[in-house]
Amino acid sequence: MDCKRFEPLLEDCLGGALIESTRLEAEEHLRSCPACRLRLKVVEDCRTLNEEDEVPVSFIEGYRERIMKEETLPEKKTTKLTRWLAVAAAFVFVAGGTILAGRNRINNAPDPAAPPESGYATESDTSMRGAGEMYASVPDMADAPMSSAAGKQASAEEQTEKIIRTVQLELTTRSFSKDYDVIRETVLASGGRIQEANLRIGYGDLRTAYMTLRVPVGKLDALTASVKDAGRLVSFNESAEDVSEQYADVTMRLQTQKTKMERLQALLLKAESVEDLIAVESGISDTQYEIDRLTGQLLGMDSRVEYSTMNLTLRELSAAQTSQDKEETLLERIRNGIAAAWKTFSDILGDLAVFLTVALPYLLALAVIILVIRTIMKRRKK
Repeated sequence: MDCKRFEPLLEDCLGGALIESTRLEAEEHLRSCPACRLRLKVVEDCRTLNEEDEVPVSFIEGYRERIMKEETLPEKKTTKLTRWLAVAAAFVFVAGGTILAGRNRINNAPDPAAPPESGYATESDTSMRGAGEMYASVPDMADAPMSSAAGKQASAEEQTEKIIRTVQLELTTRSFSKDYDVIRETVLASGGRIQEANLRIGYGDLRTAYMTLRVPVGKLDALTASVKDAGRLVSFNESAEDVSEQYADVTMRLQTQKTKMERLQALLLKAESVEDLIAVESGISDTQYEIDRLTGQLLGMDSRVEYSTMNLTLRELSAAQTSQDKEETLLERIRNGIAAAWKTFSDILGDLAVFLTVALPYLLALAVIILVIRTIMKRRKK
């Protein structure tokens, strides 16, 4: 018999309730184990205590003080610290989640400060809130006058100066729909067209329009001056590309290919064998391809020369942004400041609601796990 088996038998040993074989084993163990003899002595002494005797006051006070010192006070301190840590963790969790939700909303929103990646007007979505109908892409070759290039391909000497003008404008406005309609009507009235127009809705539902306009070269300066008055000018850039030499070179190559075509057609009439006929027809096909390609280049250059390109960006300003067109009064500044503060507060509440909605299932699962752990710990503590 060992100590672990003997310990539950202490009361039975004193009461004489053990069977003979177990009693003999217990006595044998007591002779060889001082610790168990001490345990048996303590139990025997406890049985002899008078239940009516009072416990000394000094013992009670000392025992109570020790309990308060070792268990109660540390537990209160630990509980208080744990509560503060829990509050801090909850605040960091909610604040961090709200910030992440706000960043996600801003990152997903189109950036109104940057034009499309491939230049102006690359998106297919051309819907606009109250800004009128947006025009779809108009190919250059479709609207270019065919007779214009045909009449200028006679010889290189007859070619005039070929300048391709391009204008880039950036405007800001508080009356986005009105100014957009003004720009569109001005372009159409000058004989131009809206080749491409795209809208982006950015942070705060502020709109930005990217427009590619084709304007007759003779009316480009007047139209530029009119468009500048539609909003506040932020940036302006104009470039002119001289393609006269390129145009003359393409014209000469085209004339050479046409001469070659005439000779091939003459040889086709004189072909006597099937092999000669096939060879001449192959040369005619290649020459016709070159003629079509060079003609297309001339038509494209004529279109860009006669119709200049204007890349226009119209950006909407919020009511809270300070306008440089006029000086705001104190009342307007206060009103705009309150509007901006309320807008920011509304955005924060919205981000918080989105984050809590997304995190709710995880919070519920975490709460269940914590509840189970606390229940188990309480049972073990008891």
